[in-house]
Amino acid sequence: MFGTERWKAVRQALGGDRLAAVSAGFLLVVVVLAVAGPFVTRYAYDAQDLDALFRGPGAAHWFGTDQFGRDSFTRIVYGARVSLSVGFAAVGCESLLGMTWGTVAGYYGGAVDNALMRVVDLLIGFPTILLAILVTGIFGPSLTNIVIALVLTAWPGTARTIRSEVVAIRERDYVDGARALGATTPRILARHLVPNVAHLLIVRATLDVSTLVLAEATLSFIGIGVQPPHPSWGQMIYESFQYLDGHPLLLVFPAAALSVTVIAFNVVGEFLSRVLDPRYAGRH
Repeated sequence: MFGTERWKAVRQALGGDRLAAVSAGFLLVVVVLAVAGPFVTRYAYDAQDLDALFRGPGAAHWFGTDQFGRDSFTRIVYGARVSLSVGFAAVGCESLLGMTWGTVAGYYGGAVDNALMRVVDLLIGFPTILLAILVTGIFGPSLTNIVIALVLTAWPGTARTIRSEVVAIRERDYVDGARALGATTPRILARHLVPNVAHLLIVRATLDVSTLVLAEATLSFIGIGVQPPHPSWGQMIYESFQYLDGHPLLLVFPAAALSVTVIAFNVVGEFLSRVLDPRYAGRH
């Protein structure tokens, strides 16, 4: 079961894993900056100062300014808000859909399992970024459509992961005992199956955030994601390429923010996969 004892184990293990602790701390800082953006910078993300073009880092502009005199630090902070909003929203939706789909398929098995998993196989076989481009290309590059596109690319993997675990759990003695005592299917799912796959869902969701943040940046980089003047890390990276020779920091800062954030989510996800897996925990 996934509860307070498991969270206590996570906190204890985090104290002994410096890389995971640093990664979690970095992600906390990024989330706080994204939420409190207007309070940590005095500039608007689209405010232009034509007298301060391509300024280097300094007291007035911590990360310098871009080709329009906009404060780069402010735009990175607001870009974090876009990336994390898209990533968390997409992960929440795809986790709910994938959990429901995989649990139903794994529990009922037979024809239901075959029908549901054929849909999953079809979507998994479709190139992820191509599907996201198709959706945003048809319906337009709004934040809502980006989230929908990313959910469509992510939920099949979650469904397959959850279904595999449910297939293994549904034949356990405690599940058979619950059936023998007359427990209804909803009760079995809610009390015995879902809690025992929750650790997989949390790990999968953490790892998927990094994938979805990177996918959002990719869509923005190729011009069908977040549209100007709203900042996005992918869009900032694209705009900086033409100034790379004379002003490399325009590329370095957003690329570093994107790269370190993606790496941090992956590190935390791998850490959680070790700590939350009961089979692994039992061997350590």
